[in-house]
Amino acid sequence: MRSLGGASDRAYVRMPWGQVHYRHGGAAEAPTVLALHQSPLSSATYEATIAPLVARGLRVIAPDTPGFGMSDPTPDPWSIPEYARAAWAFADALGLGEVHLLGQHTGAVVAADMALTQPGRVRGVLLQGLPLYDDAERAEKKRSYAPGYTPVEDGGHVQVIRERIKGLYPRLDVAETDRQVVEYLSTGPDYATAYRAVFEYTVDTAALDRLPVVLLHGKDDLVDRFTPVVTAALPSAPLVTIPGGTDFVMDEQPEAFAEEVARFVLREPAAVGGRA
Repeated sequence: MRSLGGASDRAYVRMPWGQVHYRHGGAAEAPTVLALHQSPLSSATYEATIAPLVARGLRVIAPDTPGFGMSDPTPDPWSIPEYARAAWAFADALGLGEVHLLGQHTGAVVAADMALTQPGRVRGVLLQGLPLYDDAERAEKKRSYAPGYTPVEDGGHVQVIRERIKGLYPRLDVAETDRQVVEYLSTGPDYATAYRAVFEYTVDTAALDRLPVVLLHGKDDLVDRFTPVVTAALPSAPLVTIPGGTDFVMDEQPEAFAEEVARFVLREPAAVGGRA
């Protein structure tokens, strides 16, 4: 994994529920990509690819989802529509007009709702691993997924978090694992609030398929297992998979990832694998 080299600028904007931290780069007049990370992580997920995206003529705005990263928590647990409305309010606070939405995992579900509720503002949607659960898995996830940790004086809960992260992503190096441990700790013992919002939400794929959508992720992304279901549900959406890329392909292969994002935003032919 690459270290976070500070390629992007960072700022806060005050919203009714608290402050939202975000990373950004690029000229104000450039096509804007609003990038929404997976939970329970942060916009640091996109740090390495911001400079390559800017170099290709794009503007990138990557907020920390409320309650995650360095953004203030929400007053109560939110639903996906509430996260989506908050993301549009954040965009309004920055004076953003039309945007391309880029969302990964939880962020992909939020991006889908954003696109469906304000399609006139959406130039395109890049879904980086869209989880489409069947009813049985949805019920099981609600019951058992991502149990919280209990802080203990000897710090044993840090090892619990670390083991969860390494169990999900065994290819992460020490520095990236440490960063994610910090993000879990900053979110707090119940880090699954956004997960539960996903499990309670059903994406209207028929409506989404009428919008300009591309499916883009690393071939080894954990959510790649949904690809057959997602491609069947979104038959109009091209599929682009980056060979060797995991959930963190933006960090592992920032140039390749930026190239594919820019191709879609600038309406150029795709360069790497997948469905035409």
